[in-house]
Amino acid sequence: MKRYTSLILPLLFSTLCSMAQTPSWVTKRPASDKEYIGIGMAEVNDGDYMGIAKTNAYADIASQIATKVDSEAFMQTVDLDGKSRQLFEEKIKNSMVAWIEGVEIKESHTGNGKYYVYCTLDKKLYRKNVDARREEAVEKGLDYLQKGHEAIMEMNLSQAALLYGKGLEVVEPWTFMNLTADEINIPAELFTAYINVFSGMAITTNTVNIEAETFKNVNIPVAACLSKKGEVVPNVKLKAEFVNGDGAITPSISSNYTGTAEFYTTNILSNEKIQEIRISIDDSFMKSLPESYRELVGSHNFPTAKVTVTLSKGATTAFISINDQHDLEGIERHISNLLSEKYFKISEDPDIADCFVDISTKLDIGEIVSGSAYNLNTCYCTLIVKIYNNKTLELLTEYSLNNVKVLAPEHNSVEETISMCIREVMKRAKREMPRKLEKINL
Repeated sequence: MKRYTSLILPLLFSTLCSMAQTPSWVTKRPASDKEYIGIGMAEVNDGDYMGIAKTNAYADIASQIATKVDSEAFMQTVDLDGKSRQLFEEKIKNSMVAWIEGVEIKESHTGNGKYYVYCTLDKKLYRKNVDARREEAVEKGLDYLQKGHEAIMEMNLSQAALLYGKGLEVVEPWTFMNLTADEINIPAELFTAYINVFSGMAITTNTVNIEAETFKNVNIPVAACLSKKGEVVPNVKLKAEFVNGDGAITPSISSNYTGTAEFYTTNILSNEKIQEIRISIDDSFMKSLPESYRELVGSHNFPTAKVTVTLSKGATTAFISINDQHDLEGIERHISNLLSEKYFKISEDPDIADCFVDISTKLDIGEIVSGSAYNLNTCYCTLIVKIYNNKTLELLTEYSLNNVKVLAPEHNSVEETISMCIREVMKRAKREMPRKLEKINL
């Protein structure tokens, strides 16, 4: 019994000493009318535990400040889908911790594998600092708001979006404060103006349907007019692109003083009977907006217009001819599939085809390369594809690959070697040949 008592007493004494040494602020939160109090804690084995505990104490102070100010009007404004509110709440929380000045560390304590820190912030000092920050945020935010409104009046929408976005960036860290001036809730006004820059807009076109032929340009341009609530909008870049079918269209262009941008279809590259061109706002300007706010504008809110392209006659036909120089036997099937995928209808009759496709290939066997398991033959492959106008015999385009290097096992059969060479050549042809086909113009 004495032996057990001798073991228990030191443990009990150690526990009592530990409890006696634990400051009261660790177990019971202090209160003060003159100071904000922050208590931070971290596990001792958490790497930079002192820094973590200090950050948590700052966050504790920040949370008390946030409960004493009114930002709910702004939060109700941005609470459109829950995502915007969450975005700003997270930013406000982070910025509050980052800017707090004048915090003093009163005490720290380590016990039971935990590190505690006790911080205070003088409320008068906080008020002095926060008033200066507030005035600066109000002044800059209001300036951006007014300049954004001026840009809207001039229908310079891209500039307006940039100004409103910059304004939000300025006031965002301080939206936990009341940033109202002359009865204007500046953050709320900036946010509302920002997300509505492109609202109420429409794009109309001079035609909704154009007739075309493959590998030919369309003489009549598509004129697109951009307007906002019935008023034309100049200086906004529009773009036109095929969403069904394929073709070449003149690049993005800014709307002129009448709000109009013209697009020319310089080539039709698909043999689909019905194709579609979509005209919309070129969103490249969004790269200049504050990154975290780009999604608030959202290109899904931009207006669009569509123009249907109808082929006035059937697809352009092509006859495939194999040149006498043809070592890669079978590659013609792959070329035929590539051409018929969207560009041509393959014809079996050379007399009625619009285009004549001449294919020639060459395969040279070079040096032998020693391998760890077996030797390899070095194969040099050449492919030449020439496409002619079958009526005028004009060369429309030419695609060539010269001496493409392919390593094939020496023990392979001739057929297996040719198959490997065709596979490697077609990898290149599928990537590169379409660029040549796009230049065809009948």
